[in-house]
Amino acid sequence: MDKVSFHAINYSDASEDLLADLYGLRKEVFSDRLDWRVTTHLGREIDEYDTACATYLVGFYAGRPLSSLRLINTLNPYMVEGPFRNFFNCELPKDQAIAESSRFFVDKTRSRAMGLSQVPLTEMLLLAMHDHAARQNLDSIITVVSHAMSRIVQRAGWHYEVLDTGEASPGEKVLLLNMPVRPENDWSLRQTIEARQRRGVSAAEKPRLTCQIQTNPRLTAL
Repeated sequence: MDKVSFHAINYSDASEDLLADLYGLRKEVFSDRLDWRVTTHLGREIDEYDTACATYLVGFYAGRPLSSLRLINTLNPYMVEGPFRNFFNCELPKDQAIAESSRFFVDKTRSRAMGLSQVPLTEMLLLAMHDHAARQNLDSIITVVSHAMSRIVQRAGWHYEVLDTGEASPGEKVLLLNMPVRPENDWSLRQTIEARQRRGVSAAEKPRLTCQIQTNPRLTAL
């Protein structure tokens, strides 16, 4: 039976085929659907932070990626101190124990087509990020989100603090979150996922999910 699995893949270890698929999905999500001001080329969304400093967490089902995020340690150049810097006034971290998450997405079109519309993929990706961060001995993750996304993170069970608020464009408020890596957040994320699975998906419909985390370049979560 196919499993929903998540893998931590360093940029330097990623195959050309995987990167092409991943960047293609990012274009569909961030450029075509959300109309973000991102750089696209030849059907892909890619920027100056897609380098050897990046690690991608990618969710797969039946061998195909359908969700992802990018992690960059804050000792390296990262987006909040680059294109997002003018949004915020707070001091930004340069700390080996803190990473930045960006380009977080779940491809709803692909997941629906694969029969996964009732699977809590967003919460699963959050848990995969928390598990990976814990294994890398990170203290926290920082990320820029909309108010809507901040509520999704909160409902998922990851308790955070708001470091600062800003305005990406007139009327478009954003928040800079500090998301601590703590056992209680791991527990609440897992509880949320289990509750959603019980409510929304019958045992016959539910794809097999595993909770084993492996080392780079692959990890499996849920």
